[in-house]
Amino acid sequence: MNAENTGNAASGHPAPVRVVVSAPRPDRVVRAVGNLVAAADRPVEVEVVVHGAGLDLVLGEESAEQVARLLETGARVLACANSLSGRGLTADTLVSGVGVVPAAVWHLALRQHEGWSLVPL
Repeated sequence: MNAENTGNAASGHPAPVRVVVSAPRPDRVVRAVGNLVAAADRPVEVEVVVHGAGLDLVLGEESAEQVARLLETGARVLACANSLSGRGLTADTLVSGVGVVPAAVWHLALRQHEGWSLVPL
């Protein structure tokens, strides 16, 4: 176990649980992340990576409220650049507050390699 994963033993605070959510379907994401954060009995870091049809969660005015709810939980919301490109879209079309990763599959694999737990929705 490295120092990054042990938390601060002197202060008694555990290291945050790190969760990356794969979100190819937008219909479950907001509730699932809200449930995750509400149930956590220790600090939690959450990234929501939208790709494929999941991009619908972060596009257009009607999505702004859902994205705002995710951001209020402390989650980072990230869109796949490959999925955007495949639909002829750019980062400019995303709801404010949404970041971009070059490839969702690589980002998810990297996070798992770094010890993050994957939650596929």
